[in-house]
Amino acid sequence: MNNHISQWNNSYKNKDNFVFYPHEEIIRFISKYIKKRIGFNDFKKQYNFHHLPKVLDFGCGIGRHVKLINEFKLDAYGFDLSTDAISYAKEIFQQQNLSYLGNKVIQANITNLPYDDNKFDFMLSHGVLDSMPFEIAKIGMSELHRCIQNDGYIYFDLISTKDSSFNGNLEKEIDEAHELGTIQSYFDLHKINLLLGKLFQIQEITLIEKQDILNNINHARYHVVVKKLR
Repeated sequence: MNNHISQWNNSYKNKDNFVFYPHEEIIRFISKYIKKRIGFNDFKKQYNFHHLPKVLDFGCGIGRHVKLINEFKLDAYGFDLSTDAISYAKEIFQQQNLSYLGNKVIQANITNLPYDDNKFDFMLSHGVLDSMPFEIAKIGMSELHRCIQNDGYIYFDLISTKDSSFNGNLEKEIDEAHELGTIQSYFDLHKINLLLGKLFQIQEITLIEKQDILNNINHARYHVVVKKLR
């Protein structure tokens, strides 16, 4: 099964995915389900266990959300398919005097994760599960299910069939310079339920649409929070 690792390495070599700032929905998820910031160094716990939560960013790219998780004083981890992305992440962390984070980001395939069962308390990602073939994403969800604690929460987002780039094909190969040769997988509610199967239960699902008025383009993504079913 083709995971398109060479295409993703090329994308990072071209710096197509050099994003440094966190996504606002990731911040919202952390603030609602894990920790809410109430001061510069003060936080309010949103969870009911006593150990420091382990939080995994799957498809972490160059590490922007791993850094964010760490800023919330949580135990941050990340992995990405691209070896180049992880190399850049380690280099960036070193430059920011966060070299200890470099030891916690690894290259890995979502279909075969090198983590123990039930290792993580929370997981999150942005623009990941819809950037691979659907069958790989389904196997990946099974691996995430294995690696997260019972009743653990995951946030992820998915591009919707309501997006203007959707041409009727639920899965297509990108033929533009940005992320050339990678896979874009589009989702509707039925496909989201197929992705989750009986592994996870939806806690929140929001469709956020943004319209580019001048160019008459509609950007549409589902933002989903799920809980692991035992």
